[in-house]
Amino acid sequence: MTTNVLCGKCGATLGSPAATCSRCGSRPAGVRPLPRPKNRWLAVALAALLPGLGHIYLGHFRKGLFYLAAAGGLEFLGFDLDLTGIGAALGIPMGLGGLGLWAHGIWDVYHLARRQA
Repeated sequence: MTTNVLCGKCGATLGSPAATCSRCGSRPAGVRPLPRPKNRWLAVALAALLPGLGHIYLGHFRKGLFYLAAAGGLEFLGFDLDLTGIGAALGIPMGLGGLGLWAHGIWDVYHLARRQA
């Protein structure tokens, strides 16, 4: 015994309840189209603009917030310590560490976007 399933928009006969209508192209309820891949170069540009912003654009929110907090914190503390007498011992390495983490974030965003495409 076969069961006929009709399209909700145009009334065409479908092969199964989960099939997309060949006449009008409507999808069954609950089926969403696949998300379009994100632009790799936009993600890299956002990561270069602000640490972690490229990760957030790609949907990696925790990683993006980590890069934002860690690189931003190291830069802030490094700059703050550079204004004191301890700057040569602690401030400069912290500032360089923040820049290094920022550069690593840009590299990481590029590779994440390449894998998602």
